[in-house]
Amino acid sequence: MKALVHDGSGRIALEDRSEPQLQAPTDAVIRVTCSTICTSDLHIIHGAVPRATPTTVLGHEFVGVIEQVGEGVRNLKPGDRVAVSCETFCGECFYCERGWVNNCVEGGWELGCCEDGCQAELVRVPHADRTCAVIPADVTDEDALFLGDIVATGHWGAKIAEIEPGFTVAVIGAGPVGLTTMMCARLFDPARIVAIDIDPARLALARERGLADAVIDASTMDLAAVEAAVRELSHSRGADSVIEAAGGSNTFEMAWRIARPHGVVVLSA
Repeated sequence: MKALVHDGSGRIALEDRSEPQLQAPTDAVIRVTCSTICTSDLHIIHGAVPRATPTTVLGHEFVGVIEQVGEGVRNLKPGDRVAVSCETFCGECFYCERGWVNNCVEGGWELGCCEDGCQAELVRVPHADRTCAVIPADVTDEDALFLGDIVATGHWGAKIAEIEPGFTVAVIGAGPVGLTTMMCARLFDPARIVAIDIDPARLALARERGLADAVIDASTMDLAAVEAAVRELSHSRGADSVIEAAGGSNTFEMAWRIARPHGVVVLSA
């Protein structure tokens, strides 16, 4: 099969690889039908993920069709169309029981990092019953693709930001994760969502889609000006909840500066 592989030194190549096989009773082998690229994939290519294993197939955001299941898989069968979480997890360890599946002692972010991922024709998925969700017939592969990482990251960021009705929420970054974060933040009924970015097109999209109530173009502003703009939109207090979804050189500092005293800052990027 064809697979996209990185060499640990900044180079990627499409290679011929053997098809993956079941290795544990809880595994599934999935034929990839739709996948996308995560910024984490780019971080691996650029050498910014020390734990990433060279010669690993990249990718962890995908949907597909079950080809094989191990004898321990109970909820899936060949032919099922599934969305796959970016985190493989056992569901039973100390961390999984508390919802911290990224710290699972048998999983976490493994696909595309330490285990062969989804930028291939087929991929082996551990703990398939936990990691895979059957896609309803009326949901397209492209729509389901967002569940694996992008919407999940946005929802998690919004959930732990402790948003209350009437709050001002600032989201730094209006890329895919930032936009889904705004969408999920709306579920908690804030008074105002403020999008901050340096790309006017992304900010325009956030406003046009109703994801943001106000936008701040920080491309020509220093941190003090961004802070002042947020305070103007938040009764001079600062944002009640700040979700950083950009990962820029100054966005970490920006997040803390625009938050009000006793506000909540979430780092999603």
